[in-house]
Amino acid sequence: MSLRGLINVRIIITVLLIIIVGGLLTVWQARKAVEREVDSSFNLALQMIDLGFSHLSRSSLSEFDWLRQVSTIQKIRHINISIVNDMGEEVEWFQEDVLRDSQKIPPDWFVNLVINDYPQAEYNIQLADGRNKKMIIRADPIDEIEEAWGESQSYFWSVVAMMGVIFLAINVVFNSMLRTVHSIVIGLRRVESGQYGKKLPNFQISEFDVIASEINNLTDALQAARDSNQALARHTMHIQENERRNLSRELHDEMGQSLTAIKAMAVTNRKETANHVQISDSMIEICTHLSGVVRSMMRTLHPLSLTDLGLGATLSDMVNESRRRYPALKINLQYDHRLDAIPHELAIHVYRIVQESLTNVVRHANATHIWIQVIKEGETSTPRVVMRIKDDGQGKSIDEKQPGFGILAMRERVENMGGRFRFESVPNQGASVQAWMPIDEKQQDER
Repeated sequence: MSLRGLINVRIIITVLLIIIVGGLLTVWQARKAVEREVDSSFNLALQMIDLGFSHLSRSSLSEFDWLRQVSTIQKIRHINISIVNDMGEEVEWFQEDVLRDSQKIPPDWFVNLVINDYPQAEYNIQLADGRNKKMIIRADPIDEIEEAWGESQSYFWSVVAMMGVIFLAINVVFNSMLRTVHSIVIGLRRVESGQYGKKLPNFQISEFDVIASEINNLTDALQAARDSNQALARHTMHIQENERRNLSRELHDEMGQSLTAIKAMAVTNRKETANHVQISDSMIEICTHLSGVVRSMMRTLHPLSLTDLGLGATLSDMVNESRRRYPALKINLQYDHRLDAIPHELAIHVYRIVQESLTNVVRHANATHIWIQVIKEGETSTPRVVMRIKDDGQGKSIDEKQPGFGILAMRERVENMGGRFRFESVPNQGASVQAWMPIDEKQQDER
């Protein structure tokens, strides 16, 4: 069921409950009102008759004069007076055939609910000629019941009119809300389809305006993330092309020239007049150089020692190589050897983050000291790898919305593994990288 239908059904049920409860209260109040009114009229009639009887008993009025005086009592509302004639028949006194309005006549069910057992009284009257007359006074609530029915109808239709107005007002407001919801749904569909340029407008209803504001913020975040991912993807392809170009150049310059030299030396060595010892030493020297070039290329592409020797040995080898190449840079490495058992995929990410951090320090920081900490935390709850890398370089102010591609790549690695990444750089106070990634115990056991 739609929201509109659900609200309408609940409104209708509420209206029916109000009408039922109000109807029961109305019937109860009408019953009490009719009872009070009839009792009051009946008691008034009895008092008038008692006063009249006390006067008639001492007079010698004729029957006609007595009946004329009694007829005045008949004018009291809600009272019927009957006379028993000489033949013992009961005759209603001054009964008028009144043409009643059919719309004012209450239905039988209403009469049965409102009517009650009302009292009656009988009087034996002795006339001047010695005859006795019997007069019967009964309460007649039909007029009061008709009035109660009219009031009940007025109450019912006023409730219906009020509920109709409320129903109309609620639907008018609800239509406005539905239009707002429809606008929000359209905005969400645009976000789903990747259209981040259009924003939701401001709404008059504060709750919807807050939702629209959050959706607009989400759209901005998604747009920034997509732009960042596109830029990172372009940068990644650029790096791949550069690595391939550098690899091709090294293969051509180093491997090609060295192999050509070895071939030339081998041809020369076949001559009897050649200096075999000198040629052999030169070939050995070239092969040693080629071995270093190959190791450097392999380390750049993928550190094989990570699989064979573990993360700790690979990080130590990388740090030692950086110390050899950059002797002015002091590098302190703190490594937790319990991390040698982590999954290979996680170890690759740790290695690349430390490698990228070292590269950034060498290229941009102009630092003299770098501290690298790679430890394991959360033994009993959620084990994780924690990395803290800090330098004492020049630092710089970095716009967090447009960080360098190296920082983006590190952040992407960490967040893809379900971790958190933080980079800070302060002018003249250096930069720091703080990151942690969870350790999957199942993958660790399988390893």
